[in-house]
Amino acid sequence: MKKASGYFIITAFLIFLGLLFFMTDEVYIERTLAGKIEFQIEKGESLNSVVGKLHEAGLVRNKFITRSYLFFNGLKTNIKPGFYIIGPKYSVNEIFEKFNLGADLEVKVFEGWTAKEIAEALQELEVIKDSGDFLKLAKNFDNSDGVYEFLPKKRGVDLEGYLFPDTYKFERGSVDSAAEKMLLNFKKKVILKYADMHPEELRNILIMASILEREVKTDEDMRLVSGILWKRFESEASLQVDAALVYIKCVFMESDSSNCRQLTNDDKKIDSLYNTYLNKGLPPGPISNPSLRAIDAALNPIESRHWYYLSAKDDGRTIFSENLDEHNLNRVIYR
Repeated sequence: MKKASGYFIITAFLIFLGLLFFMTDEVYIERTLAGKIEFQIEKGESLNSVVGKLHEAGLVRNKFITRSYLFFNGLKTNIKPGFYIIGPKYSVNEIFEKFNLGADLEVKVFEGWTAKEIAEALQELEVIKDSGDFLKLAKNFDNSDGVYEFLPKKRGVDLEGYLFPDTYKFERGSVDSAAEKMLLNFKKKVILKYADMHPEELRNILIMASILEREVKTDEDMRLVSGILWKRFESEASLQVDAALVYIKCVFMESDSSNCRQLTNDDKKIDSLYNTYLNKGLPPGPISNPSLRAIDAALNPIESRHWYYLSAKDDGRTIFSENLDEHNLNRVIYR
C-alpha cells in the first residue's frame, strides 16, 4: 500500500511538473509576429470568447492552459474592453497584463510642448509609469541603424523638434511605441511635405520653428518674428530669445516647474549653448516640438523694418519695435 502511495505521489508530481512546463511555455515565453495585430474586446465579452479569438488569431495555442492560468492568477474578471495592438513581440502573460490595464489611450500632444512636457503628460495620463523613461529615450535615442533617415545615423540623438504634435492613441506601458508613433507621424506630415530639403537645412528650420512656437501666438506674428530672427542671424547679431532661457531652466536645469518660466537678468548670464544672449546664431537644437504652421513661418518670413519684439504681459500680444530705444520704451509700457 505504501509502495502504491509512493507511485501515486511521484506520478502526481510528474504531472504537476508537466503542467508547469506547458503553462510556462504557453504563457510566459516571448514570441514574435511578422507584424502587429489589432485586437478588439467588446463590452461584456466573456473570457471564453476572448481566449477563443486569441486562439483564432494564432496568439494562443492552448485554450485550456490559458484559461487555467487566468483563473489561478485572478485575471479572469479584470479584462477591459477596447482596441489593443499586440506584437510584434509578445507573450500571453503580457497580452493579459495589457488587457487588465486597459486599451490604448488617446492623448493630445500640444504644439510647442517640449519632450519633457510630453513625458510628464504621458505619465499623468498613465500611458507610461515613469516620465523619466520617456525623457531618457527622447534625449538619447539610438538611430545607429538609420531607420529614421531624417535623423543623424548615430546613438544619442536628441528627438526634441521631431516629436510631432498631434492626437495619438498610445499603447499603455510602451515608451518605445509612443516615440515611434510621433517619429513616424513627423515623417508623414513634415518629411513628405519637404522631401527636397536637406536634413541639416530642415534641422535649422525646425530650430527656428521651435522658437516661434514658444515665442508668439498668431500665424502673422510668427512670420514677422521669423523675419526679425533670420535678419539677426544673417547680420550675426545675437537672437536674444527668452524662450531659450526658459528651455534651459525648465529642461536642463530641472528647475521647479512653477517658477522656471520666470526670468531675471541673471538668467541671461547662464552658461549654456542654448543661451542666445551669450551666443550668436541658432541654439544647437530645437527648444520645442513645432507645428506645421510654425515650420511654414520659419520658411516664409515677412521682411519688415522691425529688429525687436516682446510679448505684452496682459494679453500676450506681440509688440514690435524698429530700434532699441523704442524696444526699451515698450518694455516699460507692456511689461
